Amino acid sequence: MALGLSDDGGVTRLDRARIARTALELLEAEGADAFSMRRLATALQIKSPSLYWHVRGKDELFDLLIDTVLGEVPLPEDDTRPWVEQLHEIGLALRRALLAHPQVAQLMPGRLAFGPNGLRLADHIIGVLRRAGFDERLAGYGYLLLMFYVVGFAAQETAFGKGPDNPARLAEISGFLSDLPSDRYPNLVAVADTLTARPGLTNRFERGLTGILTGLTQDRPTT
Repeated sequence: MALGLSDDGGVTRLDRARIARTALELLEAEGADAFSMRRLATALQIKSPSLYWHVRGKDELFDLLIDTVLGEVPLPEDDTRPWVEQLHEIGLALRRALLAHPQVAQLMPGRLAFGPNGLRLADHIIGVLRRAGFDERLAGYGYLLLMFYVVGFAAQETAFGKGPDNPARLAEISGFLSDLPSDRYPNLVAVADTLTARPGLTNRFERGLTGILTGLTQDRPTT
């Protein structure tokens, strides 16, 4: 733990965990567009140079925030359940963590989630698949497929608002689709209600997750 000099000349204890907690609060209160390292330093009650002792810039900070959120995904040791059940639960838990931090979910696409928690998650998922009999190629493929699906789905969800079933936003989308000219978009208008109807996005997410795991099951080598 290092010490930072606060704006009033006092000494403030500072570490990456505290920086991450404060940055998460600021990011989700004000959004990514308003976020800046200067605003973070102010929230931490330190001078900006002290912050750069711990993170070199916004990109490194965002990587830290992603890794912090990935650390919220529980990875039980010695889990004896079938591999499909284990990965199904991890997929659900990862989505919950991202929906709890929608601004971070928006940051994830295009970034490598290879901080300590991200590496632990990757190793765990690949380990589940290898122990289930998948070779290295399919275990790595399964990890990427699961992560790409969950992260992409959560990023799209959070673009509609906080939470999987934001009623106002879904009602707005439903109204927009229903008002489209049916002669020009006949198929889209025909399914407009089903796209936003309940059960909501959680149900749709689980359907997709089940489909991915079923596909992996078909690729699993038989012994």
